[in-house]
Amino acid sequence: MTIGIRGSRTCPELARHIHCRNCPRYEAAGRGLLDRALPEDYLGDLTRMVARQETQESGAHKAAMVFRLGAEWLALPAAAFLEINRPRPIRRVPHRSNAIFLGLVSIRGDIQLCFSAAGLLGIEDAGSNAAQPQAHLRRFCVTGMNGRKWVFPADEVCGLCDYEDAAIQPVPVTVARAMQTYTSGIITIGSRQAGIINEELFFGAFDRSLT
Repeated sequence: MTIGIRGSRTCPELARHIHCRNCPRYEAAGRGLLDRALPEDYLGDLTRMVARQETQESGAHKAAMVFRLGAEWLALPAAAFLEINRPRPIRRVPHRSNAIFLGLVSIRGDIQLCFSAAGLLGIEDAGSNAAQPQAHLRRFCVTGMNGRKWVFPADEVCGLCDYEDAAIQPVPVTVARAMQTYTSGIITIGSRQAGIINEELFFGAFDRSLT
């Protein structure tokens, strides 16, 4: 994974598949690793790998996944994204589904909780209208943190971007209160600006919508 989403992110396939898990080359390479014969010093190599000191990401240099909800561009830490999928049918849960908790969705055969990030942030969900010209860009974002998983629809996923803490701008006072609550700043990506979401508050609100 030296050039994939967990590496330098220079793989040309990322532009098409967004996440390594969606890439057929990545899947084929994984199967090849599982089918190969074990090397002679397998246990020694594994021991050295486990004992290797982890490299810590600089606090000033960060990576985020940028996506769109309605007319708003937003960003979450790249580490929170497990995979990006095409839309799946959402099964509502009687007496439990609401404006934020949409219901249940099957991702690779696993049933996951599906939420509306647009509903949480008070953003008009343009993707809910299948007749929209850009409806084909809609994606399901499978995210996770601390062993928990959440799925939410995005009207478009732009991809990964790098930014530094020094480049973060304050959230304008004109932004809606819900957006102010869950965003910690603004970053500029090319010609657009994206709000950086506080993932702990964001996912915590998803969980509270279940009660």
